Amino acid sequence: MPAPQQYAAHGAYDFEWKGEVLCIRFFGVFNIEAVEVFCTDLRQTVAQRGLTRWGRLADLRQWQGITPEGKEAYAALSDWYPGAGAVAHVQLYPSAFTQSMADTVNQSVARVGPVKQCDSVEEGLAWLQGFGLAITD
Repeated sequence: MPAPQQYAAHGAYDFEWKGEVLCIRFFGVFNIEAVEVFCTDLRQTVAQRGLTRWGRLADLRQWQGITPEGKEAYAALSDWYPGAGAVAHVQLYPSAFTQSMADTVNQSVARVGPVKQCDSVEEGLAWLQGFGLAITD
């Protein structure tokens, strides 16, 4: 019997800390493999920073969607956030249509902490600062 076929990860992301806020930019369409790599990298990035409280700003303005399997895996990550110290979440979308593609994920994140949809990084950082989070190093 042949070995199961491995698929390449699709979609890209980067991380940048602004004080106690982890800014994540998403690019392209994500499949399950990309989500699995992202989840591992996210956990390592947060652990390396060593914060007990932090905020998340997800910039999805260049994101183009996610496969159904990827969406399910990403939604499961939401349960990890509170135990890892995440206190609030901001999300940036280019349009209501793009935001609607992520509604399942948005609902799962909203279960574990305050969430706000913002129009800019600056607006999101200001909102997160209201939770006592530093937004500069």
